[in-house]
Amino acid sequence: MGKRTIASRTGFDYFFVKPSGNEDVQKAAKKLMGIKGIREVAVTEGDYGFVVKADLLYEGENALLHREIAKAVGGTARKAVCICNYRK
Repeated sequence: MGKRTIASRTGFDYFFVKPSGNEDVQKAAKKLMGIKGIREVAVTEGDYGFVVKADLLYEGENALLHREIAKAVGGTARKAVCICNYRK
């Protein structure tokens, strides 16, 4: 307790990535981190194998990034746009 919650209006795009096949997880994460505009890659369990945090881009650039992410892991990606971020 005692920590303040800080709201930030800077946005990010989050991609929920479902890779295909059994590619090496570390190798796939490094491929994703090598894509321009990606800030973080989380390896996850469940419906998606990765959650990727990327810079908020314009629609045309965003479509390109979306394709690069899917191509890097040979699967699919779904996007969620973060418009406000809360942290302690």
